[in-house]
Amino acid sequence: MVNYKAVVEYDGTEYCGFQIQPDSKATIQGCLQEALGQVAGYKVSINYAGRTDAGVHALHQVVNFKLNQEIDVYRFQWSLNCVLPQDICIRDISRVGCDFDARRDAVRRIYSYYVVNGNVQSVFLRKYSILITQKLDLEMMQKAARLFIGRKDFRAFGNQAEYGSTVRTVYSFHITGNSDNLIIFNIEASSFLYNMVRIMVGTILELGKGLRTLESIEKALEARDRELAGKTAPAKGLFLTKVLY
Repeated sequence: MVNYKAVVEYDGTEYCGFQIQPDSKATIQGCLQEALGQVAGYKVSINYAGRTDAGVHALHQVVNFKLNQEIDVYRFQWSLNCVLPQDICIRDISRVGCDFDARRDAVRRIYSYYVVNGNVQSVFLRKYSILITQKLDLEMMQKAARLFIGRKDFRAFGNQAEYGSTVRTVYSFHITGNSDNLIIFNIEASSFLYNMVRIMVGTILELGKGLRTLESIEKALEARDRELAGKTAPAKGLFLTKVLY
């Protein structure tokens, strides 16, 4: 068996998340495995670095799969992209060691969240960002982002039911704005709890609107109480931006 690593980009708008669902609804994993089967001529399963939720996008999802034979990487990539839906694209394929696992070997993941803070939503960003017309306090939100950096228990900022531990390490959390009223949240961590990024963003946006204080975020972290954190931000503004190995 020959092991291959692939970088995948996708628009998650029309999908019920990355992972295959028991109800057979459209998923990114399902489309990828179907395409791999068509091109390879036999059933192929994949491992993946991160399980994105319904409506979440990716610029740099990483998967690995094993084939019975060595392939011409360029031709195989081209063939896959010909049979995949137009909202899924294989950006790169490379041969890796037989022990490489896209999920297990990932050491950091970076997510980005996009917010348009103005009176009008850009037609080009409508599917990939949320619109907030109320003026946000960017400086205060940047202060809040720093509260999340470090190794902490994020029980208040995720659905922990399926995890043995809610402790995660956040390496960096930057919030930037530009002249086009676009605010970008960039968060890098070892891994994330279910909905963790969207809950952190939703909580900070409440702060930016003046609906909560920095102290309330500190209290939520300390108390580890989901009820003290903010609402979950909509999925469409979230991107898996990079996976590091």
